[in-house]
Amino acid sequence: MTFTSTYKPFMAYLEPKDISKLKRFSKDHKTPMAQVIREAIHARLSSGNQYTNGFNDGLDKAIKTVNGIDAAQMRFPSGMSFAELIEAEISKHIMREVADHEADGKS
Repeated sequence: MTFTSTYKPFMAYLEPKDISKLKRFSKDHKTPMAQVIREAIHARLSSGNQYTNGFNDGLDKAIKTVNGIDAAQMRFPSGMSFAELIEAEISKHIMREVADHEADGKS
C-alpha cells in the first residue's frame, strides 16, 4: 500500500510501551509505523480474517474448558450453573466482523 491523498488523518493514544514495541517492529520489518497501524486496523475489520477467527476460537476453548469443570456445574438459586454464568461473560467478548459497508458508514 502506498500513500495517497485519499488517506485521512486519525489520532489515537497508545501506551508508551506499545509505542516502543511499534517502533521496534516497524524498524525490524522496515515498514512505516503508519502502515503497521493501517494493517492492524484492516485485519480487525476485515471479514473472515485470521485474527478474529483465532481470537474467537480461543474464547470457544475457554468456554469448553469452563463447561468441562465438574465444580463449575454447581447451580445457583437462579437455576444457572457457575459455568453458564462464566460462559455468558466470556461470550460478551466474541468479536463480530464488520462488513465493508458498515466500516464505511454506509447502510
